[in-house]
Amino acid sequence: MSNPLNSSLAEEEEGEFVSPFARSDNIATTTTTTTTSNTLSYPTEEKQQEEQSSSQQEQPTQPQKPKRKKPAQPKTDTDASTTEPAAPPVASKKPEWVPDNSSNKCEMCSSTFTFLNRRHHCRRCGHLFCGDCCSLNTSLPQEYGYTERVKVCSKCFTTTINERALEETTITMNVGGVSKETKVVSGVHKLLLWRMGAHDDGEFNRDVFDSYENQPSTPIPVSRVQDLYLDGNDLDVQGCSGFRVRVYNPALEPGEKPTTYPILMWFHSGGFVSKSIQTPSIDGLCRLLSNQSRCVVVSVDYRLAPENMFPAAALDCFAATCWAVKKAATFDGDPTRIAVAGDSVGGNLAAAVALMARDKETPRLCGQVLVCPILDLKRNEEKYYTRVVHNDGYLMPMSYFKWFSSKYCREADIENPYASPLKAATSTKALCGLPVTHMITAGFDPFCDEGELYIKKLRQSGVKVYHTRYTNSPHGFFAIGLDESNEALMEVSIILKYMFGSKK
Repeated sequence: MSNPLNSSLAEEEEGEFVSPFARSDNIATTTTTTTTSNTLSYPTEEKQQEEQSSSQQEQPTQPQKPKRKKPAQPKTDTDASTTEPAAPPVASKKPEWVPDNSSNKCEMCSSTFTFLNRRHHCRRCGHLFCGDCCSLNTSLPQEYGYTERVKVCSKCFTTTINERALEETTITMNVGGVSKETKVVSGVHKLLLWRMGAHDDGEFNRDVFDSYENQPSTPIPVSRVQDLYLDGNDLDVQGCSGFRVRVYNPALEPGEKPTTYPILMWFHSGGFVSKSIQTPSIDGLCRLLSNQSRCVVVSVDYRLAPENMFPAAALDCFAATCWAVKKAATFDGDPTRIAVAGDSVGGNLAAAVALMARDKETPRLCGQVLVCPILDLKRNEEKYYTRVVHNDGYLMPMSYFKWFSSKYCREADIENPYASPLKAATSTKALCGLPVTHMITAGFDPFCDEGELYIKKLRQSGVKVYHTRYTNSPHGFFAIGLDESNEALMEVSIILKYMFGSKK
């Protein structure tokens, strides 16, 4: 049976491939008519004949004797130039830098430049800023002439992400290789998985992760945080006995008055078996999302496996979403603007909630954000190429995936689309009727292929999709705090503003 992913990739290839090692005389035989360019970089017989004819205009031309055809010579650098390879992108938008002596103050915060607070040129606008206002790394479009990530000011960073959010095609972010910091974090992470008992002979202890993370001395400020317990009477979904949620309201700007905000349902990572709304990394991430997206974030403390297997977590997340729409007025939320999002297995739950909302026709979602989602819980590495090459990948070894997926989902439930949302593509409804989707994948993620296959199936079903692939990032990079983590967080915040701006 052919691989569906390989066949889908083959369909997307366009154009005819010409080997760069093919000889020019062999290439010429494939065409019926050959033309001679007048802009060749070396003299030819035709050019010499033209010069002789111009110098001897009155002289009649003499027929030339046939010359013995010379044997074909191996290709040289000079010959290679005649093939006219594709020219590199022209830096048509590269700015002219403002002279260093034109100003002694930052154009954004007006701080004075000193030896410790040096001036920096923004690579997009060319103006002068201090290190704090010009410290964000991003990949600019090719017309700016840069082939790697460069520093830009905060304003240009937002403009770049805005332009990227408006594009519907896949964008690849090459961040220059897996960093040493990522490798160190990956080693510690695998050790914690072992200590947690994430293997067949281990004694399971989910408190290992929470004990490793330290509470920050000063949490990111927001205007209000509410810890609420939802019992069975508050929930309209059968099978939900009760769970906790944490609600974050964004910090108010100077002079801003409280108002109603759009709602983001956030489903945390942790392999269905660990972490909670109190985990410091999850709490800090929700605070950032609330402030930068200007929305109310509802973080759901769904029931964990192995005590509660599928569909407990998916039902809890769907019940929490329905509750948020019904009780939005109690936390200044706007029930007409609600989106779902999650990282890793949280992306799985967000996709499942979007499918449930479509099938039950309530609530009406304005978008879903899936960050490195795990969309197929079937434990078969041979179906996806990235699962094979990243079998022992950074932060997420496949042995851990097999372990936690078996704790969450029974073999008989794996084909259920609410457990493996990718399976919904083969159902009667397919993926039609789902909301606008923004997906982030990572090149060093074992689950990259299934995420991008889901994107293709969504587009085939007529769903509007935005996608960015961070080629040199691992699974779970969204919450690590690296440069690309901050960029992805800013990207998600901006795309959420677009989703919330259009009511369904």
